[in-house]
Amino acid sequence: MKHNNAIVGAADRGTGVPPVGPAGILPADYDIRKTLGSAFDGRDARRPHGQDARATRPAPRLLVSLAALCFLAAHAFAANTTDSQPRSAEDELKAFQAADGLQVELVAAEPLVQSPCAMAFDERGRLFVAENRGYPIGPAEGQPPVGTIAMLEDTHGDGRFDKRTTFADGLTFPNGVMPWQGGLIVTCAPDVLFLQDRNGDGKADVRRVLLTGFETTKSTQLRVNKPTLGPDGWIYFAAGLAGGTITSPEHPDMAPLKMTGDLRWNPRTGEYRNVDGKSQYGMSFDDFGRRFICMNRIQVQHVVLSSFDLQRNPNLAFSDTVQNCPELIPNLLMHSTGGAARIYPISSNITTADSHVGTFSAACAITIWRGGALPEQYRGCAISCEPTGNLVHVDKLEPKGATFAAVPLLDKTELLASRDDWTRPVFLESGPDGALYVCDMYRRVIEHPDYLPAEIRKHTNFEGGKELGRIWRITKKGTVYKTSPALEGTAGKLIAAVAKGDGWTSATAFRLLNEDQGIPLNVVARSTDAREQWAKASPAGRAALLHLLFPPDAASTNYGFPFQDLERALRDEDPGVQAVAYRVAAGNQANRWAALEFRLPATAAPSVAFQRTLLAGRFEAQGDFNRCAEILVQGEGDRWQEAAILSACPGKALELVQAIRRRPGPRPSLDFYSQAGRLIAVERKELTPADLITEITPGAPEAFAVTAGFCGARKTGAAPLLTMEDATTAALLKRAVKALGTAGAKPDPGAVALLSYAPWEVARAPLFGAAFNRDEPKVAEVALRALASEDAPEVTATLLTRERWDAATPAEREAVIGALIGRPQHLAGILDAIERKDIPASAIASVRRAAFAKSKEAAIRDRAAKLFTAATGDRQKVFDEAKACLTLTPAPEHGHQLFTQICATCHRLNQEGSAVGPDLFDMRNQPKESILFHIIIPDAEIAPVFTAYLAETKDGRTLAGLLASETTTSITLRMPLAQEETILRSNLAKLTALPNSLMPTGLDAALSKQDLADLLAFLKGEK
Repeated sequence: MKHNNAIVGAADRGTGVPPVGPAGILPADYDIRKTLGSAFDGRDARRPHGQDARATRPAPRLLVSLAALCFLAAHAFAANTTDSQPRSAEDELKAFQAADGLQVELVAAEPLVQSPCAMAFDERGRLFVAENRGYPIGPAEGQPPVGTIAMLEDTHGDGRFDKRTTFADGLTFPNGVMPWQGGLIVTCAPDVLFLQDRNGDGKADVRRVLLTGFETTKSTQLRVNKPTLGPDGWIYFAAGLAGGTITSPEHPDMAPLKMTGDLRWNPRTGEYRNVDGKSQYGMSFDDFGRRFICMNRIQVQHVVLSSFDLQRNPNLAFSDTVQNCPELIPNLLMHSTGGAARIYPISSNITTADSHVGTFSAACAITIWRGGALPEQYRGCAISCEPTGNLVHVDKLEPKGATFAAVPLLDKTELLASRDDWTRPVFLESGPDGALYVCDMYRRVIEHPDYLPAEIRKHTNFEGGKELGRIWRITKKGTVYKTSPALEGTAGKLIAAVAKGDGWTSATAFRLLNEDQGIPLNVVARSTDAREQWAKASPAGRAALLHLLFPPDAASTNYGFPFQDLERALRDEDPGVQAVAYRVAAGNQANRWAALEFRLPATAAPSVAFQRTLLAGRFEAQGDFNRCAEILVQGEGDRWQEAAILSACPGKALELVQAIRRRPGPRPSLDFYSQAGRLIAVERKELTPADLITEITPGAPEAFAVTAGFCGARKTGAAPLLTMEDATTAALLKRAVKALGTAGAKPDPGAVALLSYAPWEVARAPLFGAAFNRDEPKVAEVALRALASEDAPEVTATLLTRERWDAATPAEREAVIGALIGRPQHLAGILDAIERKDIPASAIASVRRAAFAKSKEAAIRDRAAKLFTAATGDRQKVFDEAKACLTLTPAPEHGHQLFTQICATCHRLNQEGSAVGPDLFDMRNQPKESILFHIIIPDAEIAPVFTAYLAETKDGRTLAGLLASETTTSITLRMPLAQEETILRSNLAKLTALPNSLMPTGLDAALSKQDLADLLAFLKGEK
């Protein structure tokens, strides 16, 4: 997306996916022409105002591609809320609706604070606020920057801040603050600054640049933010999606680092590293050191594992590191599962996009509530802001295998919602009193102008309310505010505060101890305080003590905390503490740690078993695959656990499969066995397929999938790897054919995949039968891929007949084309089908036509060029001619049928279709002529979010799609119908960003003028 709220981070790719558009907001009766003003003639919405009637093309300044129209239109409407005037803070308070049992109080308002976007309390209870007064575009040229850091104090002790001191000013766009060593760490791209007041006047007289090189050329929403102390003593920064090449002026000897996601920095050594996940605005650690991030449409994501763990097995094709935790309303435009989570706003703002209705569009400020003055039910919950929906949302995090599911804590209501459209909650913080504090930027428009069409920018007041701003306190109803004493004292007192594990106090004490201000960690550890506190600490406190006393790579020095206490933590009654103990052990590399007994209890929670798996991968002790197998059968198909197991056992995939076979319990997934087979092929080069089948037992249920994976990694030419001449392979093939031909039996996808490597005469009939099995789409997909791997000319001749094409659903058509076009041997057959007019040339999207243009055969290149040129012709001329449809009387019902047949493969509208491209609800606010122009010429302009990539593999395939995720070892492409393909970088010959739209050029060739009129009417919502 290219929107969000002021500092909310904006675009989307969270763990590697291109940004996705958020919803704009508008009153229900809003007319886009009111926003466009004179840009359109009210008498003829089809033609820009003032344009010669003979000119047929819309004004260039209003042109965006079909993708871009959908993408940009949503943002235009946030500027048009029904509340045209701001309310006073007192009146805004009346507009709030808090969840049952909660109360809301004002603690600061303008002029004491303006445009607040982030805040943090120091140990003395002073509140430091980042004021992004220059948002969205900063001062006029030649004028100084106006961003400030304000220090607010409550001198009366009544819970209302009454004193303001400008701690620092002259900043561009400050958006994150964190107290550190008597000063502040401030994110203000291109720099991370350290500001400190040494003379005690409340104003920073020290300004050092700790890190620099963060991107500033993109919008002010997308920049580095939220400095956060991690459990490992490093300070983490949310990437904001802008990236950069990072250096340290204080350590010029350190090599520049190109950001690939979020960042962490060691304040003791100055070292900086990339970390997995890419949060837009905000991040949070829970009591047990697990990191959570967010993106605009998904309010809570869990960083489950690191690329470091995956790199242990470079042959493993698994690239995900982040789990989307909420249940998502389907929209596969997003990373992995896609979609967005449900919200319940009460303001008059509504979303314009079909896939955005009632869902997050600007999620930010993810905060895991670690205890305090909210009711106990909120502890451990994920709280997030949604500024375009004027609300604060809360989810309960329920354990789900190695990760979590985020389930709304409240029934169809929010923690805090406002009827005031100007309310813009953008940041959350816990305070010394245990309350939840909310930064309310309070603006009429929160979108950034970079992501709005030029005409709309002209009529939008982006600075309305920039001098306003409020901070609210939320507590349990009936809570009476009490001042909190400064948090300071001896190491023993701070350790006791850490051990309580009660939110702000524990976290702040943990920070002070990590700052090493006269209290070195070795002194802390060797004191008796830690051991005494352990016995009475809460689970959160015990976890914090483990993190404090066993920082990464500390085993060689052993600060004094006895190893037996770590072993005791491994047997702790709380699974969170157990998981931390395993993670602590895994993070320390000294050999002496390997001597510890890390046996996993049979009743261990899945999250504990997962950490035990990661630990196993850190040590190369013989027999670890046996323990991994034991863990795996307890995991019941959790994909994170399966990936961790495979990454933890490099070189031992066969032993792992055999060990699993010997153990009772649930079986791993088909994907696990297929991956294991691929790994065996690489690790055990001496094995033949027959050897493998013998090793894993021919009759085993996993034999199909393991052998198919093995053959997939080994196949290099057209000759089948499995033959009927060898008795062992022949027996397995006969079982596979029987499994597919048994009446009433559910087809085994593993058996279908296996037949990809069988002789054609054996595989032909069962594969064609499975390919058209509409009851088992997964089986049909595997069968189509298997057929595509064959060289036989009858494959395309059979799959691409006119009868089959006309009867096929959009999903089936896309699956067939997608399977065939990636194989060079089928390009000629596809062209044959186009020439026979069995399929239209428009069935081949423009990005896929690159496969023909890159063919090694000149005849293929020449034929394709002629066919596709003839199909598209002079697009401007086609558009000029197509305009005749605008004068016809449309039949929207027929347009609905056309949408289902033609558009639904990649677009959603009215809850129909697949969201590979943008949904089309926004189109209803666009002139028909503009929509038509970009149907006819889809490549006119392409939003960056929809950039397509062409992947060429070393085994001869060509794939095109959106880049869904990537790691150092693999990439994942998302193709039409949301099909995904993960490719190992070791098998990637070339990856190229393409200039073409995913929408096919020449789509109109199969449509009459009346068809176009009908389709446009349906897109516009006409009845």
